[in-house]
Amino acid sequence: MAKKPELSIRMGALEWERYTYARPADADLTLIGSVRDGQQMGALAQTSDGKYVQVVGDFMVPLSSSKVAKALAKTQGKPVAPAFFAPLPSSSPPKPAPVVTIKRRRVFVLPS
Repeated sequence: MAKKPELSIRMGALEWERYTYARPADADLTLIGSVRDGQQMGALAQTSDGKYVQVVGDFMVPLSSSKVAKALAKTQGKPVAPAFFAPLPSSSPPKPAPVVTIKRRRVFVLPS
């Protein structure tokens, strides 16, 4: 029987924003990062009672706490790589927007 792949976890808001929306501060869900379990991907969150769940939109799937703890131990100390869609810092100030002038067309009136 094939060994089930381990969980892969990436930390940060840029990761969980791909799969779900921000929750209010008083919500019973704390978003941590993203998690990949085989072919299933989603946001990693911890409930108010300490259990870990995988969130996609409003749908939640419970995860094994021991597997998540093991994967979190591997991610500790590693810097979070910037996401591919994160804006790069600019060294020059932004350019002003171009000014567009619309001129009226000339209309030729033929003498009658």
